[in-house]
Amino acid sequence: MRYLTADIIYPISSSPVKGKVVVVDDKGTISDLVEEKDIDPSKIERLKGSICPGFVNTHCHLELSYMKGKIQSGGGLHHFIKEVEKLKKPGDDEVQQAIRDADAEMKNKGIVAVGDICNTSNTFAFKNSSPIYYHNFMEVYAFAEDRAEAAFEKGVKLQRESRNNSSVTPHAPYSASQKLLKLISEHAKKNNSVLTIHNQETADENLFFLEKRGSILDRLNYFGIDTSHWKAPGKTSLQYTLPQLPSGNKTLLVHNTFTSKGDISFANSFNKNLYWCFCPNANLYIENQLPNIHAFIDSNCQMTLGTDSYASNWSLSILDEIKALQKNFPKVALEEFLKWATLNGAKFLGIENTFGSLEKNKKPGLNLISPDLSMVTTLA
Repeated sequence: MRYLTADIIYPISSSPVKGKVVVVDDKGTISDLVEEKDIDPSKIERLKGSICPGFVNTHCHLELSYMKGKIQSGGGLHHFIKEVEKLKKPGDDEVQQAIRDADAEMKNKGIVAVGDICNTSNTFAFKNSSPIYYHNFMEVYAFAEDRAEAAFEKGVKLQRESRNNSSVTPHAPYSASQKLLKLISEHAKKNNSVLTIHNQETADENLFFLEKRGSILDRLNYFGIDTSHWKAPGKTSLQYTLPQLPSGNKTLLVHNTFTSKGDISFANSFNKNLYWCFCPNANLYIENQLPNIHAFIDSNCQMTLGTDSYASNWSLSILDEIKALQKNFPKVALEEFLKWATLNGAKFLGIENTFGSLEKNKKPGLNLISPDLSMVTTLA
């Protein structure tokens, strides 16, 4: 049994506390959170900084880890996607080693659970032995209606190969036809799946759905995808796509860099199980733009954090994402960001009985954050 205390403890499920001790057994299970005066002082490990639960990374692309440093930052999403497609390759030794290294990095940086995007089976075998909890999102895309069934079946086949908790889910509004969204929705409702979708990462995404012009139209044409029969619905991408997904399933909207207050209001009224994931360093890496965080806070949204991939980030660290947000939104309390990074993510993935907060009988992982937020150390 260990008895741990620090300058401040963030249980997350309750207010931050001082003068208390986290009691944890040898397997990492929380036995209690007690007053310091009730413990023999000689048994207490006194630490500098803050203790919080392990981090939950709700958006990652582990299979792209081999692209670390290979795509120049600041080129915009249009350039980024083309470069990703150029760099894609089978799961060779380089790919597998990068997957192992990225997983180890996330563990060392206090990440205990990950919502991971999968376009291949490259990560499956390794995840079965990882100490990190993974939920695999089998991401499918087909803009053309006649390709929807094949794309969906590919996702279902991948899901069968995965031993982890998994879902079949769309990539983004601009890469999913109505037929594909219908197939995914029916599958999700039948299996009570959690869903995720990239949302409004660029201004051009809304421009495409409102007026059928901009870089997304150019990119579809670049990849040889016929857009001649498609008509712009005259709505933002979110207001067009979300109603085609099930309103009762937990759904994670990722990035939300160009999401307006009107879109937020629309989305929250459509689905009460909606979560919003922010990957600030990826937004800065690709578009050098951040979402209007205060608009989401003012609307009482359920928010989570993600790292995205090594194709689009300098690190796979939730603490680095928190620091990026603190730098740009200094009026938001650290406690708020930590809730997004822990309990909210756990609730989205449906693992809040184990992860996300420092409560008796949970095994959430324990992180020590240094006083200056420069580093995180895993305690359990």
